[in-house]
Amino acid sequence: MNTVDFGGSAFNPYAPRPRSVATVAGRLSAGEMLLRRWGGCWIDFILLAAVVFLPVLPFSDTPPDAVVYASLAAAVAYFPVTEGLWGRSLGKLVTGTVVVRADGRFPGIGRAAVRTLLRLIEVNPFFLGGLPAGIVLLCNQERRRLGDFAAGTYVIPVSELKSLQPALVEGVFD
Repeated sequence: MNTVDFGGSAFNPYAPRPRSVATVAGRLSAGEMLLRRWGGCWIDFILLAAVVFLPVLPFSDTPPDAVVYASLAAAVAYFPVTEGLWGRSLGKLVTGTVVVRADGRFPGIGRAAVRTLLRLIEVNPFFLGGLPAGIVLLCNQERRRLGDFAAGTYVIPVSELKSLQPALVEGVFD
């Protein structure tokens, strides 16, 4: 028999162990995740630039304040809403990655807002071009940046999320 009884609960040392998000993140290639995250980041930056600047182009001199405020509000809400509710921005959708908490669920708007606040410092294209985020990602086994650590989130490939213990991803793909 391959099981050991530990006070009424059987343990089979040969049974496959449930995988956690942290375990999955720890197995990822640093180079692959750096490229995926960098590519997704630039897709999102291009989209955000379009959201901010395209609405004001039709106005010759001064765009109406409402247009300016609406485009800025959309830019500010972009990451907290898309990553918080669906785990993915357009950049993450294209690169096949998803933001999740340690339990496999989407982070929610609050955690996504924390990630976004730190993104302003470590991923800012005008401030070292995302170099701080890349260095942090390469220096830890779970391929997380400072925003991930602060928010308790991970960025992993969607294909890896599907292979986690079913209870962890219940409802994620519904």
